[in-house]
Formats: sequence, structure tokens, C-alpha cells
Amino acid sequence: MPSNSPVRQISVFMDNKPNQLAGVMSILKESGVNIRALSLADTKDFGILRIIVNDTDRACETVKSAGYAAAVTPVIAISIPDSPGQLSRVLDILGGDGVNLEYLYAFTGASDRSVSFVIRVDDIAAASESLNKGGIIQLTENDISEM
Repeated sequence: MPSNSPVRQISVFMDNKPNQLAGVMSILKESGVNIRALSLADTKDFGILRIIVNDTDRACETVKSAGYAAAVTPVIAISIPDSPGQLSRVLDILGGDGVNLEYLYAFTGASDRSVSFVIRVDDIAAASESLNKGGIIQLTENDISEM
């Protein structure tokens, strides 16, 4: 994938009940899928598990075949130096170009000197262009799967 191509994130919708997350993790384990990034949000009735994995197609198919509602969403993944002010710089770049941030979450990068983030924005193309101009490293699905 070119460096400006979005990464595919899987969103899995689960009832907010005991053992739901464990069930999804077991399904992914059995299918040999390795999770690279994860975010879990909940409401009183349901949860949304957002994951970046080493095999998006297999993971989504496996989870759906187990009866879970799942969707694939394009996101941007970046790697920035692990030092004060770097995330603020990224947010200033995006905001300065009018890109609206919907959500983000961090994950372990390939180096102890960098930190990686998954970013969901309202305009992936504009965000990617802004980040490129700002010198921000964008990760591909291949980069993430090799971490």
C-alpha cells in the first residue's frame, strides 16, 4: 500500500455483558489473527471494539461468521517520536488544515523511541496530505502487521 493509503480498522459491536470481549479474543486466537492495536468503548447496552490486526480480511470474516456485527473502517496510523509535544504538533497540523478528528488511540510502535496512533478523521485524503506536508510518518497495514 502506498504511504497515503488508509489502514483498515475492524469495529466489532458487542453486547455490554460479561465475557463478550473474551469471546471475540478467543475467536481471533483460534483463527491465528494477531492484534496490533485495540480500543474498547462502551455504553450501558453495547460496546465497540476497534482493532487493527495482521490480517484484516480473515479477522473480519471470522468474527462475522461467529455472529458478531463487524465493519471495516479506513483510518490513518502514524508513528511519531516519543517526546513531549509531538501529538500536539500532529493535532495542530490537522486542525490547521480544517481536518476534524473523530477519535484516536495509541498503540505500541516498532521502537521504544516512537509512539504510534490510530486516527479517525472526517477526511482521510486531506488528513493524509496534511500529515505528509508536516513530515509525519504514516504507517501502512504492512508496516503494522510486521511490528
